[in-house]
Amino acid sequence: MKGNKKILLVALLVLLITVVFSTYAIYRTSQTANGSIRAAKWNVTIGSQAQQTANFAFGVGDITWTTHTGKNNTIAPGDSGTITIPVDADGSEVDVLLTATIGDVTGLPAGMTATVTSGTNGVQTIQYNATEGQMEANVVITIAWSGTVDDESGKDGTDIAKQNQTLSIPVTLTARQKLASD
Repeated sequence: MKGNKKILLVALLVLLITVVFSTYAIYRTSQTANGSIRAAKWNVTIGSQAQQTANFAFGVGDITWTTHTGKNNTIAPGDSGTITIPVDADGSEVDVLLTATIGDVTGLPAGMTATVTSGTNGVQTIQYNATEGQMEANVVITIAWSGTVDDESGKDGTDIAKQNQTLSIPVTLTARQKLASD
């Protein structure tokens, strides 16, 4: 009888150990996982320059004239027109925020202005679209040199001082990803 109790006690002890370790093993199960993500593509061309910021050069021949009295590829008082700078963001996988600014134009003749007339205050958004040709925009700059018969006496001196000079209108276009905070 003593031997049976020992065997029974050992059997109960083995059963208890099996149950405890089996249960404990269930709570120790772990796994690892690996994930991957792909960064969005960025592809912006300003004019013909594929870069983030472009200093775009244009000349009188690039202007679509509203009025034009200057001859031999020149600008004169009374002239006005626009230049259109194409921006192509096809292939980008994000919205693009496009900013156009006119730099220091203090060297221009009296009455000559250059203003960005596209977007709001020179800023426009190109919305993401997977369809080819749908992520394009134009930056439009209006150039005007006021001049009327009434201006003759007031502007002759400054207008004549600028004759035969090359006038510089610095335009900077910047494209960057539009963020949720914009």
